[in-house]
Amino acid sequence: MRLRSMMPAALLAALFLTSGCSIWEIERGEDGQVLRETAADVFDLQKGDCLNDSQVVDAAELQLTDITLVPCSEPHIAEVYVDVQIDGDGPPDAARLTELFEEHCVDSFTEYVGTDDPSAAAALKVTSFFPTEESWEQGDRLYQCLLVSIDETPLVGSAQDLATS
Repeated sequence: MRLRSMMPAALLAALFLTSGCSIWEIERGEDGQVLRETAADVFDLQKGDCLNDSQVVDAAELQLTDITLVPCSEPHIAEVYVDVQIDGDGPPDAARLTELFEEHCVDSFTEYVGTDDPSAAAALKVTSFFPTEESWEQGDRLYQCLLVSIDETPLVGSAQDLATS
């Protein structure tokens, strides 16, 4: 079974200051959004997906295989806002993970939420999913950034263009 790892990052405000096969059928609308709560394989996550797994927020380091996708219009714990294929001779080490986080998660946050003002999205923090050594050997090259609530209060609605709505 393939696993993906996640590692929470520092609060976004502080940062401003200084594919696998699924056994589940995921119903998506024409816009690609999930239509109903669905158990899914972590490799089925796509940019714009919202998930409802508190373990994403609770653990310092975690390996996930199964997740619960929900429509973003329903309360959820996290939202994927970046998915990018990475390269290299092996899975990313700590230095490369930091580089990927800054390059993709931090830099894309402003574009996704619609502002570079940290107070506009003060209730959010950022985390990421990345390949494990085992999943890398099986072809996993997907790095994903997720928005989560700072205080674990469920999010409702997409954070995309949050500051402009």
